[in-house]
Amino acid sequence: MTGSLTQKALALLGAASVAVLMVPAAMAQSQQELVTAFSGDWFVFDPAFRSGSNECKVALDEQMAAKVTGCGSALVGIAAWRIEDGQIMLVDGADQLIAAMGGNQQRITGTLADSGQGLIVERAGGDGASVALGNALARHRCYFLGFTRTCAGPDAMAAPQPGAEDAALSRIEVLANLNVRSQPRRDAPVLGVLQEGTPVTVEYCTVASDGVWCRAVFGTEPGWLAKTALRQNEWPIVTFRLASE
Repeated sequence: MTGSLTQKALALLGAASVAVLMVPAAMAQSQQELVTAFSGDWFVFDPAFRSGSNECKVALDEQMAAKVTGCGSALVGIAAWRIEDGQIMLVDGADQLIAAMGGNQQRITGTLADSGQGLIVERAGGDGASVALGNALARHRCYFLGFTRTCAGPDAMAAPQPGAEDAALSRIEVLANLNVRSQPRRDAPVLGVLQEGTPVTVEYCTVASDGVWCRAVFGTEPGWLAKTALRQNEWPIVTFRLASE
């Protein structure tokens, strides 16, 4: 079965939402307040975006300039930013779009204009989900397989590898009822719910402070799946693993 699922497999599917900035009304009303709220240092935790072993940092200043350090070729051209139609537009020195981003003051997400790669950019401490997962992991000492009390082994924790020569490395099995979100953020709109046992083929995966996120296509709409989650706000779980052959 491919990433295109039946209506039964993915309930409540709606149109994918555009990533927009979400700032509490009391904090940011004017354009300048938005600029102040979203300026500062941002980081990309996925090693694929780094240049060598350096951390990938994107510094946005209030004069709308941007400085990139430690990032690879996909992001090294970012030279400026602006806020347009509720999105952060990252552009190069010729004002050509590199990525349109939306989100909150801890995590912004979007898609690279040239390659279609998903991009997650966060503050140094992540967006809070990684702290909650880390605290739960310290209490329970492992991630559990979906709804079970079985600890996930290394195979279950392995990230899918879309595009690998072995197509099986992009096929996953859902281990718990799993929200499909419009963006790789836990506050992004839910497009639908995948039921436990559903097989899916993912077409892209990336890494954030709270773990692996993978993108699949459902009909014509892309949706994002978080590999780790908290069940009942207590149990750290793995939500999917590579499907059995």
